[in-house]
Amino acid sequence: MKRFDVCTPRKKKDGSTYWHRVGTAFEGEKGISILLDSLPMPDNEGRCAMNLFEPRARDNAPAQPQGSPPRSMSEVIDDEIPFLPEVR
Repeated sequence: MKRFDVCTPRKKKDGSTYWHRVGTAFEGEKGISILLDSLPMPDNEGRCAMNLFEPRARDNAPAQPQGSPPRSMSEVIDDEIPFLPEVR
């Protein structure tokens, strides 16, 4: 299974563009599955654009080899918000 970073273009104050990661895509036998961690913002024309990029290493950790499935959901969902139980 091949993995990609799903990124959307964002404008900086100086007018240049940077790519903000919004999720992960996995290419399998039946097509490409996309998991979004956040929703992309529409551009001035109301379109939401996303590109797939080869994954980059994060926090000085080596990139996971292509073709390797994630070892746990925490590798798929890059979420640092702790779970809080529902208060009744």
